[in-house]
Amino acid sequence: MPKIVFTPWKDHSELLAVRSQFYPDPLSGSDLRANACRTVEAWKLRGNLPHPVEATALLTDAILHDDAAKNSIFSIRATYSAAFCRFVTGLVDSKLHGQRKTMFQRAVDLGLPASFVELRHEATHRELPSLVVLRGAAQRSLEWLWDYYWAKIDLPTAAPSGNVPKPTFQDDFTVMQAEIRHSLEPMIQTETAEPPRKKIKSRHTASLVSQPLVSICRNQDQGAYVLSRVLLEENMLVPKERQIEASLDSTFSKWDSVLESISEGHPAFLAVLTEEMVNEIAGPDDSDVRNDPYKEGIYMWLDHILQTKTWEIHRRRLPLAYLLATCEDNLNHWTKSLMTLLRNASGDVDIPRIRESSPDENSATDAEMVPDSLGDDWDELKAYGWESLDKWTSRPLGVA
Repeated sequence: MPKIVFTPWKDHSELLAVRSQFYPDPLSGSDLRANACRTVEAWKLRGNLPHPVEATALLTDAILHDDAAKNSIFSIRATYSAAFCRFVTGLVDSKLHGQRKTMFQRAVDLGLPASFVELRHEATHRELPSLVVLRGAAQRSLEWLWDYYWAKIDLPTAAPSGNVPKPTFQDDFTVMQAEIRHSLEPMIQTETAEPPRKKIKSRHTASLVSQPLVSICRNQDQGAYVLSRVLLEENMLVPKERQIEASLDSTFSKWDSVLESISEGHPAFLAVLTEEMVNEIAGPDDSDVRNDPYKEGIYMWLDHILQTKTWEIHRRRLPLAYLLATCEDNLNHWTKSLMTLLRNASGDVDIPRIRESSPDENSATDAEMVPDSLGDDWDELKAYGWESLDKWTSRPLGVA
């Protein structure tokens, strides 16, 4: 006997119509996102609304609320934070599901970036994140929701005369790789060191190269991730023939303008790229790691992004907590050096200080100051560098 499933929409075509409003065709010219939010609000009253649908509506509504001419900056940040926290909590909160797991464990199971969980804790228990960080997180969340839910709701269609296999993610990945390589071809053919008279031409080339890549990042599932992998795996950012301790100044000069243009057109790109970079240098600590010219080159790129003036305006978008947590979990020569950079970088984002003691150490003082709202997640948070305040004094406002 078939299982009966109650849905808040009348038929599947209504759900597909709402999806097309949340993720419109860039060439359509119409923006019906507000209408989609109102539809989901009505569905919510009927019950049985899937969490990804509600989360998409909340995040989209927060983006539509982002208008400084009508709303205060604080209310915009609060709206983004509430939508983002509800999106993450609905997926990873162990109290909402049968199996008892920490938020980080559930995030790993679902393929949710660990940086989402960290940002959720920051928005819930600390100061509201900056508007730049929240905007990037909302955009990345909508991209993740597309892959997790919306891309899978199409009804299966009968294959004509013979079984025509449905394109897989690997097929899409390969096609996207080819498009990215084609777009990067002018940069690949450009000499690494440009003479001064060619700098204007070089900037023009960078602008032309970045435009189709921004379009891929915005409109393709996992576009920013695939672009990052092509740049890293095909030795575009770190030349294959590079020797240990060799300078990368000419490579920085060649690629900075392209990567900056992409980051401006698609803010989430820099977060994805740096996450993939730190994953490249993570690994066991041995002499091979220290003498690996590729890993040294990736570290030099992270150092360049974290410290040079060229990237100063973009550093707010860096997932510093995630980068730091990855380094702490994969200690080697390069991740230890990167941890020092992350601590000393003059950034605008405050990140928690890593405990000097073992993550398993559990003092009585810490136990007494653990907020009740964290519950069983406290031990997991300590492993990622979170800690409680040494002292908290409650007193009326205005009293010294």
